[in-house]
Amino acid sequence: MERNGTWLIGAAALAFAGAANAQGYFSFDTIPGLGEPTVQIDLPPALLGFVNEAAKGANPEVANALAGVQNVRVRVYDDIGDNVAAVNKFVEETSATLERDGWVAAVRVRDGGENVRIYMKPTTDRSAAPGTLDGLTVMVTHDDGGEAVFINVAGAIQPAELGKLVNAVGMNSVFNVAAPTPAPSTAQ
Repeated sequence: MERNGTWLIGAAALAFAGAANAQGYFSFDTIPGLGEPTVQIDLPPALLGFVNEAAKGANPEVANALAGVQNVRVRVYDDIGDNVAAVNKFVEETSATLERDGWVAAVRVRDGGENVRIYMKPTTDRSAAPGTLDGLTVMVTHDDGGEAVFINVAGAIQPAELGKLVNAVGMNSVFNVAAPTPAPSTAQ
């Protein structure tokens, strides 16, 4: 009986941990009208553990930023062409689903044919540090039929640490869409 009880407690703990990590996970597997992505990145926990260990020696800031991340998924589609209306509808429907599921819209930009959505899933774990997120989802499309980008990061995310990672890998320009850098002044 004790052995079965231990197994049951272990299984319940594992199921709870899996559910907690999955809270910030969002799949982009049902994007309509698009074929294979030009860029596809899937970093599950085991691979992220490897990357985190490798980063510890090379760049401790990157390792700290990745410490709580459990899953990273990226999909980039080039030349979405005539499918842009279906993809934008998917973004609208996905936005509504995320909001129903407790995600918070952090950025919504609709400008010059660009459609940018960034959602954060605040953690429900009361023992987590203030500001911790369970997930981050980014969706970007261009009405000119150019490209569509979908990113999902799940796990215990510390936004300040994630910002350091974005800076370390040189992705700062991604955020120029949300907050364009003003042109330098020529006045003297």
